[in-house]
Amino acid sequence: MTARYSEDIRAWIIDQGLRGASLDEITAGFCRRLRAAGHPLCRVSVSLRTLHPKYGAHSLVWDAASDSLSKIAHLHQEAGDQTFLESPIHYLVSGAAKHVRCQLDGRPLQVTFPMVEALRTQGYTDYAATTVLFAAEQDFQTMEGIFFSCATDCDGGFSDEELTWIKGLLPSLALALKSASVQEVAVNIVEAYLGKDAGHQVLRGKFNRGSVESIDAVILIADLRGFTATTGLLPRETVVQRLNAYFDCIVQPVEQRGGQVLKFLGDGLLATFTLEDGQPRNQVCASALQAARSALTEVAKLNARLESQGEYAMPLDIALHLGDVMYGNVGAADRLDFTVIGTAVNEASRIEGLCDQLGRNLLISETFSEELGSKSGDLVLLGSYPLRGVSVQRQVFGLAEE
Repeated sequence: MTARYSEDIRAWIIDQGLRGASLDEITAGFCRRLRAAGHPLCRVSVSLRTLHPKYGAHSLVWDAASDSLSKIAHLHQEAGDQTFLESPIHYLVSGAAKHVRCQLDGRPLQVTFPMVEALRTQGYTDYAATTVLFAAEQDFQTMEGIFFSCATDCDGGFSDEELTWIKGLLPSLALALKSASVQEVAVNIVEAYLGKDAGHQVLRGKFNRGSVESIDAVILIADLRGFTATTGLLPRETVVQRLNAYFDCIVQPVEQRGGQVLKFLGDGLLATFTLEDGQPRNQVCASALQAARSALTEVAKLNARLESQGEYAMPLDIALHLGDVMYGNVGAADRLDFTVIGTAVNEASRIEGLCDQLGRNLLISETFSEELGSKSGDLVLLGSYPLRGVSVQRQVFGLAEE
C-alpha cells in the first residue's frame, strides 16, 4: 500500500463523482480497488440519510467473498427501533465517540454492539467505523454525512496503517457519494410529487412553461363520495390518516398496472395510462379497468373494517375515459405544474360526476368501451347523458356485476 495507490483511488473517486456515477457504482468500485491494492477489508457498509416519503436512510453493504453489493432502505420509523439504538451508527452520530474499533480476536471490548458480536460469530476478526460529516457542527437529528464501517476476517485484524489509509480516502469518497445522493434525492422528490414519468421529464430539462406534447392516454379520475360531509365529523389528524389510507387503496393498483398518478385533487386523484408505449391499446385499457376494479375492491375492504369499528366510511367513485391530451408544463412564469389538460380530461371529470346520480362507483366512456373491444364483455350500457360543456350527449357504461 503506497501513496501511488491512494492517489490512483482518489483520482478514480473524483472521476466517478464528476461523471455522475451512482451510489452503488461508487461504493462497490471503491471497495474493489482497495482489495486490488492489497487492503484486507472483507465487508464494507456505507449509510446516508435521504429524502423520501417512505425511507429516511439507506445502507450499501459490500461483501468481498461474493463481490456483491446490497442496498437496504430504512423506513423512517426504524430510527426508534432497538436494533438501530444499539448500533454503531447510533453510537457515533449521537456523539458518544468519533470512531469505533472492535478487535474481535478475544481482546476485551470497551463497548459492544449486537451486530458486531454477530460478525464475530461469522469469523470476522476486526471491525472499525467512523463518520464523515458534510458540515462541521451538526446535531443528531439533522446530521448529514456518511457512516462508514469495514470489517476483516484476516488473522490479527487491521493494522493501524491500513485503517489510516482508508481514513485518508474517506473525505473524497464522502464528496462523491454526496454528489450521487443529491441526484438520487432529486429523483425521489420529483417522483413523489410529480409521478415517475413526469418527474423524469422534468429532470431531463422539460420545465419551460408551455413545453407540452400531445399524447394519447387513458384517463382515470377517482373521487371519494361524501368526503366534505364526513370529514366535518372527524378530528383533523384522523382526516389526514383516513385520506392516506384511501389513497393507498387507489394508488397501488394504478401503479402496479402501468399507470401514473399525476396529481391528488383534494379527496381525489388524476391518473393516466399512456397508449403510446407499444402495448396493444385494448390491453392498456384492460389494465386500467383492472386497476379501477382493484381499487374499488380495496376501498370496499377498508370501508368494511371502518364500519365494523363504528367509524365513518366513504365510497369511491371512478371514471375511465381516453383521448388526446396535452402533457407538460402549465402555470405561471415561476410556478408550474406538470399535468395533462384537454377536452378528454374535462369529459372524464364530468363522467365521474355522474356516479352519485346513477348509483354507480365505476363509469366508463363510450370511447374507452370501444377501445376495450373484445374485452368489454363485462360492461353494460347505462344510457346517454348530457355532460356540461359537451355539445352532444355521451353514452356511459358500467360494470355488469355492479
